[in-house]
Amino acid sequence: MRTEDFDFDTEKRVMPSDPVELRGKSRDNSRMVVLDRSADTVEHTVFSSIEDHLRPGDLLVLNDSYMLSNTLAFRNGDRTLDLNVYGHEPDGATIVHIADGGHLSPGTTLTCVEDGQLTCSLVETQPDGLWKARFEPAERLIEALDHHGRRVDENIHIDPVSWRKEPEAYRSVYASKAGSLEIPSAGLHFSKDLLDRVVAKGVELAYVTLHVGATEVLAVRHISAENVEDHEVRPEYFEVGPETAAQLNRARAEGRRVVAVGTTVMRTLESLTVGKEPGAAIRPQTNWTDLYIYPGFEFRVIDVLLTNLHRPRSSHIVLTAAFGGKELVMRSYDEIVDDGGYEFDMFGDSMLIL
Repeated sequence: MRTEDFDFDTEKRVMPSDPVELRGKSRDNSRMVVLDRSADTVEHTVFSSIEDHLRPGDLLVLNDSYMLSNTLAFRNGDRTLDLNVYGHEPDGATIVHIADGGHLSPGTTLTCVEDGQLTCSLVETQPDGLWKARFEPAERLIEALDHHGRRVDENIHIDPVSWRKEPEAYRSVYASKAGSLEIPSAGLHFSKDLLDRVVAKGVELAYVTLHVGATEVLAVRHISAENVEDHEVRPEYFEVGPETAAQLNRARAEGRRVVAVGTTVMRTLESLTVGKEPGAAIRPQTNWTDLYIYPGFEFRVIDVLLTNLHRPRSSHIVLTAAFGGKELVMRSYDEIVDDGGYEFDMFGDSMLIL
């Protein structure tokens, strides 16, 4: 399938650089496009109406990860260098970028300025000026980023003052686990009040963890290949605990809908059934997924998807088209772009696919 089929005009696209609270808006008053696959319709509404599209008994699955700061200062001799964490690897290594670090060589060990017990050993160079590195002790890295880190990112321009002063504006109201390097953003639209109303309606909540990593930060979601099948995504770490696995198995056995809040939840849940017999019970897992979903993928877990409005030629819009149907999804983007008032990406509006 040709990648150009997932392109669209970006001249009218609005991409906010700040969360809605910092722009004087309410989370649940953003806009939402609702795609009904059975009726082949596109509806334009507001996010707070999502409770009208959810049913009693639905299992709403949320990603409880939140975004860390990604930059720490490290000492190399008498020099201090900014080290940006770009993604984690299944073998325990970490992908990093070091500002003005071109003179460094494999085997170099750097010491963190903010946490003197944390060191970084450079293993080998990677494309685009990156390094594969190992941190010791590895468990101190997330703690150091969470408590001492700064936010430096070319993909999203975050005000460092706002980031430190109001970090809750950059995470979902249910987030509880530090670890992502970009924002799991679909859930940002839920306010506490709206979630309470959804639960009061009889919707059940479940939580998974997927720490967004290199798939986002390294812009791997942009597809440069001529055909979507030739693209690859980077692995990301996920956790599905016993309680969530049990909730998923009950919902599936009882014929209740499983609603994924975000592409991170979609990838996590569909990864649980890869290589398994259809209908096999879901087991708790702590693992890595490099699952790449594009049209032709057979969905086994998810019945409804809530996602953001995505960039053209991205792995995210291809995933959305795989679930919603290419013709319906791209027709909806034609309407969204022609409207001119929608906001894209992590601080933008949303799409619900029924």
